[in-house]
Amino acid sequence: MVPSNYESPHADVDSAGTDVYRVLDLDLDGVCADYAEAMRQWLVRAGRMAADTFPDMTRYEMTLATGWPFSTIEEYKQAHKEAEADHLYATMPVINGVPEALQRLADAHVYIRVVTHRLFVSGQHQIVVSDTAKWLDDNHIPYMSLCFTGLKDTMHASIHIDDSPANILALRQAGEHVVVFDQPYNRDLDGPRMSAWDETSVSKLMAWMNRWPE
Repeated sequence: MVPSNYESPHADVDSAGTDVYRVLDLDLDGVCADYAEAMRQWLVRAGRMAADTFPDMTRYEMTLATGWPFSTIEEYKQAHKEAEADHLYATMPVINGVPEALQRLADAHVYIRVVTHRLFVSGQHQIVVSDTAKWLDDNHIPYMSLCFTGLKDTMHASIHIDDSPANILALRQAGEHVVVFDQPYNRDLDGPRMSAWDETSVSKLMAWMNRWPE
């Protein structure tokens, strides 16, 4: 649950002089970090994909999308695990505008809680946690909490930003407010959407935190 002083829609201070925050639950892969491009680059370096191959992005599941060099979940997990060990999460491309936009939100007293499901492959959790924190620091991304969970619909926030169709639907079913970060694989979903980390998106997020569109 969000502490009561973080549930207020107002930034700055409340009538008792206590700091209050809006709470933003922020996904990383596909929202802040370009996971698909990071995996593509790693596969090219590993000699498993031609440099001029750019896989289809209209399917979220890489095992169902054309262009990736694996057709089963086991093949994907093995490649992902090897990429993790090679510090994939410490070296991923950052999506344009993320550090600047999040800093503006943090300056407006938005409590940024990073929520990611990166621990889905066992045996390398120390690498994943360490590399994730390093990537956030190296890219100057402000945040106040870092949570690793696949059960995102159990976490309450003022707004969630996610790209995964399954996560978005689960969060909405739980009554949460979700902003869809635009990707080719989620364009059949309705509701508030952002396609870039720019000043317009920051303004929209602040407005949606004050009054969620019905």
